[in-house]
Amino acid sequence: MNEPIKREVIELLRRREFDALVARCDTDTTVWREVRHRFYDLDERIRWSAIETAARLMKKWWDAGKEERVRIYVRTLFWTLNDESGGIGWSSAQAIAEIIALIPSLIEPYGRMMIAHCIDEPPLLKGCFWGIGRVGALMRDAADAFAIEIVESLRGAEVDVLGTAAWAMGETQFAPGIPFLTSLFERDETVAIYVGGILYEKPLRIWAEEAIQKIRHSTSMPLSSA
Repeated sequence: MNEPIKREVIELLRRREFDALVARCDTDTTVWREVRHRFYDLDERIRWSAIETAARLMKKWWDAGKEERVRIYVRTLFWTLNDESGGIGWSSAQAIAEIIALIPSLIEPYGRMMIAHCIDEPPLLKGCFWGIGRVGALMRDAADAFAIEIVESLRGAEVDVLGTAAWAMGETQFAPGIPFLTSLFERDETVAIYVGGILYEKPLRIWAEEAIQKIRHSTSMPLSSA
């Protein structure tokens, strides 16, 4: 392990110096490897900054005409979600979603693939729902295609998964989720969700109420409708 590089990367991630990080990753494989290692950092803010750095690097490569290089990396992320990888890609779904958000043309086939790889794996559910929410409206068709699986996956799920799913349903205007969302109206547990560089903490019922407002606004559904 190169300790000076590790310290440099962590400090740049902590400061969210994305331009410097992308430039360094693009020219130094050791830096790029260290950024990828930070996907597993216990410090959540470091971890999210690493995910964003990776996505920004993919956007730079894509804009430079290196589309296949980007696809190879995305396929690598999917591989880490498989049992055959020998581990588990704790941040891979989030990274895939962040890349799609910056390169929307990758929504097909990778949006549906992300859900398919994660929806039956409880340890990956939170990342999956965060990914759905991060991509937002572009993910609506993919979410609708997995509507039954999404609702079923939430039976007995942990509170942070429930909150992230509620937020994601609002971001995608996922109307099939309304019965689930209304079931959360009495839940006061706090859930933290990373959105746009900020960790927002709100009671579960507030995430649910905000999601329903977004769904009903998008569908012109009366607010009194259940």
